[in-house]
Amino acid sequence: MNALKKIRIEKGLTQQEAAKRIGISYSLLSKMEAGYRGSSDKTKIKIAKFYNKTVGSLFFEEGITKRDNNLTKV
Repeated sequence: MNALKKIRIEKGLTQQEAAKRIGISYSLLSKMEAGYRGSSDKTKIKIAKFYNKTVGSLFFEEGITKRDNNLTKV
């Protein structure tokens, strides 16, 4: 199970609920959780903010560097 799906389940949200609250389509979230589709950096940041997590912790196997993490704040 990927980190994105895991955090959603831990929060007790269905894919439909999470997608609506994040402001993305259910189909996009479903595909991202299944690993079939990536997304734009803007969408990744939006999802990370919703879950109060870093982009690296949700979308990368290994943590991204501090320098790269700072780039997501731009």
